[in-house]
Amino acid sequence: MLCSERDQNFRIETDDGSRFIFKVANIDESSDVIDFQLGALQHIARLASALPVPRVVQSDQGLDFQTIRFSNGCDHDVYVLTCLDGVLLSDTGVRDDSAARREIGKLMANVDLALRGYFHPAAIQRHPWNFETCTRLRHLVEHIGNVEARTEVDKIFERMSEIVIPRLLSLRHQVIHQDAHADNILVDPDDTTRITGLIDFGDLLYGTLVAEIAVACDSIPYCSPNMAPAAAEIVTSFDSVLALEEEEVDLVFDLVCARNALTATIAAARLALTPEQPVHIQSPLAFVDKLRELQRLGRADFTRHLRAACRFPVFCPKSTKEALSVDEEARLVEARRSLMGQNMTHFYERPMHFERARGPWLFSTDGNRYLDCYNNVPQVGHCHPHVVRAIARQAAALNTNTRYLYSSALEYADRLTSKLAPHLSACIFVNSGSEANDVAWQMAKLITGNTGAVIMEDAYHGITDVIRQFSPGRPETPLPEFLKGLIVPDPYRGPFREDDPELLKKYAADADRAIAELDASGHGTAAFMIDSALCSSGVPDVPDGYMQAIENKIRAAAGVMICDEVQSGFGRMGQWWGHEHHGVRADIVTMGKPVGNGHPLGVIVTTQEILNRFMDKTRLFSTFGGNTVACAAGNAVLDVIEQENLIERSRTVGDYLRSEISQLASKHALIGNVRGHGMVTGLEFVTDRIKRSPATAETARLLELMRQERVLVGSEGRDANNFKLRPSLVFEKEHVDIFIEALDRSLDAL
Repeated sequence: MLCSERDQNFRIETDDGSRFIFKVANIDESSDVIDFQLGALQHIARLASALPVPRVVQSDQGLDFQTIRFSNGCDHDVYVLTCLDGVLLSDTGVRDDSAARREIGKLMANVDLALRGYFHPAAIQRHPWNFETCTRLRHLVEHIGNVEARTEVDKIFERMSEIVIPRLLSLRHQVIHQDAHADNILVDPDDTTRITGLIDFGDLLYGTLVAEIAVACDSIPYCSPNMAPAAAEIVTSFDSVLALEEEEVDLVFDLVCARNALTATIAAARLALTPEQPVHIQSPLAFVDKLRELQRLGRADFTRHLRAACRFPVFCPKSTKEALSVDEEARLVEARRSLMGQNMTHFYERPMHFERARGPWLFSTDGNRYLDCYNNVPQVGHCHPHVVRAIARQAAALNTNTRYLYSSALEYADRLTSKLAPHLSACIFVNSGSEANDVAWQMAKLITGNTGAVIMEDAYHGITDVIRQFSPGRPETPLPEFLKGLIVPDPYRGPFREDDPELLKKYAADADRAIAELDASGHGTAAFMIDSALCSSGVPDVPDGYMQAIENKIRAAAGVMICDEVQSGFGRMGQWWGHEHHGVRADIVTMGKPVGNGHPLGVIVTTQEILNRFMDKTRLFSTFGGNTVACAAGNAVLDVIEQENLIERSRTVGDYLRSEISQLASKHALIGNVRGHGMVTGLEFVTDRIKRSPATAETARLLELMRQERVLVGSEGRDANNFKLRPSLVFEKEHVDIFIEALDRSLDAL
């Protein structure tokens, strides 16, 4: 006879040496439940015959089980299962084996994969070990003799009732084994890492998938100094076979605590209420000791181990009660300075720490959410589900480079070029906007034979060695001889103002000076590189016809137009491309940042003629540029822009934003000028509207006040007195209202 909690089990051996388990079901066990359990074993046998679980042995009449009246007059259901080889893991003396834990995790994931298509009416039951109904046993806590232990266990039931069970109900459910502890796992006596059997399907039920992991953690010794890493071994091995969801991993600690609280409660109640019955669990307080070890370790540290092992992001607090401590933030700041350099670039009095984002929102470790009105990288919103799925699905299938043929790159190239003018029909993929501009500059020099370029005096185009020189950032920054900067065509605070009838002519004439200087130095003009939104210049309201006038002068000097669409493209200015907003014909268009919604991808789009001439001379190739995952991201971004009508929305919401700011200007004299197109806006602050003197200090203070209002903005312009607003295209009017209210309060606070 074998040990069992509820049934009676007998190992029998036939004359030919075959071994079986003869099971006599508990008198209280219904026939439906037995049918459910045996059906599960048969389902596994059909779908995953290699799994080491017992097989159902039918009677001569073809029955899975049958009811027999015993000599005491009681009726019991009986059935026969095959007997698996091996010894119980609990009998091996091995209690802290990493390899064994990993094998348990894999086994249970494979069992659950096999069971996920199985159901039976008896699967839903008020089982005593069911986590989701465990609180109905809370009254039995009174049988735990030690008062302190009783209090600790009761707190677990309270948390389960108020917090954990409601969250469990939203997670994945299916039929699960829910009893994979060391007394139900058979191993090879000569190799305890080789599992030979999973037995006892008596706790089988329809429940939350993650319960499987919590029960498997029973095999971890409660005195283990490495409890969290040990649990992580089970979790990651399960996850390697059957991917876990983030919310499931975050509840493992609570379920492991609940399992120990439940075991202590049931064991104590049985000892008190049925002392005549054989003792199945010897020491209830041993499980309280394990619970105490878990509490000493703490939910945060335990969960941090599991998330890191599964490569989930660091936990992000959902409320200020869970906020990261000041000491922990200080540790991260010091680590960053040590590992990534002393200079930390941030706008605020303290660095912002984000671990999660969605749509227009960033979620901070201080437990608050922040409206992102600055970051133009997530063009279709942070972590857009369609883009995330596209990246994950492609990464799971293939990630390689354009040395090979694959359809997603060709699909993306065709879709992208179809959004541009017909002559722009060929492209090269790289990894960033900086690289794209670098390649574009190489093209311009090769095509024209010249080596000089015209840029805006405070332009920004990237960080490669040569393109860094195209990014002076300030009008007074000295430029190399081959570069000439144009005066920013700013009708509000530039040298020529909006009331000047020759405004356009005067600003455009500066290009004559630049071209003449390039000719005099022997460089000539290869290109004009321009960000059509002039973001680095504070998004000035460029005079109508200015860009076309500059284009005419550049072409007359035999140069080409390089239109940097990293910040102005993909609907940012209320239409697909910023250069088209200005009526410019581009020869080369460069893209980065928003192309893949933040996934590294840069693109150079040009004519067939320019591309072929360039490739014949350079044979340029980027290993990762245009890889399969990047192209999947790019395609998904186009999907979202088209399907959610984001370009039209950018016009509507952008106009609403500027209109609301203009109305606010009647209350706050610090607001000097508001301008922009689509979802890019420049907001300039002045201390005197007549003199238009820059409110530089006030703007810096406003940045911090807006952060305190939980709205993020950035500053730009030669005097850093502009808000540069580039919210994602998924912005709605309700988000504009939040921004306006925050700005109003911040200006009041000044």
